Amino acid sequence: MSESLEKLVFRIGEDLQELENRLNAEGEKPIKIRFPRGYLRTASHFREKYWFIQDENLRRNIAYTLILSDVYRWLLNRLDLWGTAREMIIKEGICLAGNLCESITKAAVQRICSKNAPFKKRTHAMVKRGMISAELKKSLDELWDWRNREHLFLLDEWEYGKYTLKHYNDAIRTLQALRKALDAYSKQEIHTGDS
Repeated sequence: MSESLEKLVFRIGEDLQELENRLNAEGEKPIKIRFPRGYLRTASHFREKYWFIQDENLRRNIAYTLILSDVYRWLLNRLDLWGTAREMIIKEGICLAGNLCESITKAAVQRICSKNAPFKKRTHAMVKRGMISAELKKSLDELWDWRNREHLFLLDEWEYGKYTLKHYNDAIRTLQALRKALDAYSKQEIHTGDS
């Protein structure tokens, strides 16, 4: 009979602690723990999801960045990180989602906005063109405000106690909603162009 998930998780946690204790006692050694295979989605998976991004370089870089997002998701879902370390992983996940939305919106409006148009001006143009809803614009703009907290020199308060899993999940849902909206809009444009 195989051991229960709870016992397996407990044993792995104990073994990781033992490994850390031994490395601290015996000195650092160049060892690596094998990251679980099958959790990270592939770049080709993400390139297919973002097919509507015309710039091949950008589509590839978005795919690579989404793999990093999977790493953050694994850390948050599989490890019992707590305190500041957990909050900073959450923050980085939020910033990553915001950075992705920045690039995706730039690509989406490249023909109707200048390349240097501010983020919220791009989302406004996207609503006017029917690319996204006003509700999605509001979520994107809120995500952009959270993303801009990565500029530490602009913050006038401590970051401790500011980031929750809800913020992270909202950021990921906003990114997903943007992808779905642009997927639908692009398919509609193709269909309209074929008529």
